[in-house]
Amino acid sequence: MKEFFQSPKIKIFLSVLLVLIMLSVFTRNVENNIISTSFNTLTYGMSKVTAAASSDSSSNLSYDELKKENEELKTANRDLRSRLVDYYEVKEENTRLWMFYELKKEHEDYALIPATVLRRDTNDEFGSFTIDKGTDSAITVGDPVMGENGLIGWISEADVYTAKVVTILSPQTSIGAIDKATGDNGIITGSAKYADDNLTMLSKLTSENKIKKGDIITSSGASGIYPKGMVLGEVIEIGYDTYDTSNYAVIKPYDDISSVLNVAVISDFEGQGEILKKESGD
Repeated sequence: MKEFFQSPKIKIFLSVLLVLIMLSVFTRNVENNIISTSFNTLTYGMSKVTAAASSDSSSNLSYDELKKENEELKTANRDLRSRLVDYYEVKEENTRLWMFYELKKEHEDYALIPATVLRRDTNDEFGSFTIDKGTDSAITVGDPVMGENGLIGWISEADVYTAKVVTILSPQTSIGAIDKATGDNGIITGSAKYADDNLTMLSKLTSENKIKKGDIITSSGASGIYPKGMVLGEVIEIGYDTYDTSNYAVIKPYDDISSVLNVAVISDFEGQGEILKKESGD
């Protein structure tokens, strides 16, 4: 308050006020009106100045408090953003889990690890891609990979946080398969001839096979690498390979492998590796 009255503006105001008071005492009524008007105008203007000065004084006095409050708000905003990111990650994870809920219900022995496609190998014509889960999530090389509608590949490489998936469109793939309608057996393997059209092949069929268009092909589970009964696709064409003199069927997977975004890795299932153990004598 002492600083307020020592302000130059206040001193000027008080001086002018004193002069006006003296004039009002020694002048006539008409002049008093003029002076009164001038006085009111001046006091109104000065009141604005003093109010502003008072406000500035208040702001200066609360600067530290305002600064502290601002820092607290910044901290709260950072925390809120972090919580929001966590929320979206959990929401996305739950979405992926729900995609494979029915699969888990039908196969309680499956250990499913939902994952998202990080990037695709543009140099691979067979659609291989990298997912955002790796050995840190218990994923190992050879694990089957599911799309929303069926088996679409397997883990070919894995590091701590990512893994590479080779698809059923690739010639690197070899999955024992069976026709659910006829019981005919064959091997699912990819071919450059069909990969661009999101198609694969059921090869090594006998000449007596009864496979027909529309039949559903599933994994046989014979090797112990893939679970039995996983859907691989539907027969759309029957052919004969003159090179190795065998019959084959063209299979259309139920997932568009080139655009799949969410997958589930089967890291464990009942009977996994049993055939391999028997063959190695373990």
